[in-house]
Amino acid sequence: MSNDDKISETDAYELGRKAFQKGATGDNNPFPEGDHRRDKWAHGFMDAQKIPSDEHLPGRPSS
Repeated sequence: MSNDDKISETDAYELGRKAFQKGATGDNNPFPEGDHRRDKWAHGFMDAQKIPSDEHLPGRPSS
């Protein structure tokens, strides 16, 4: 079992979030096609791009 096999889906998600914060692109997904963690990484990457739901609500002034 390689070290990559020890990375959980939760860890893959967090790696995706951190990758976006460090300026990576979606093409930097380290998991190969067909690996169940590839989608989790992509999910984390995309979620890191979202504005938190309590910010910038319609009709609410920006700080």
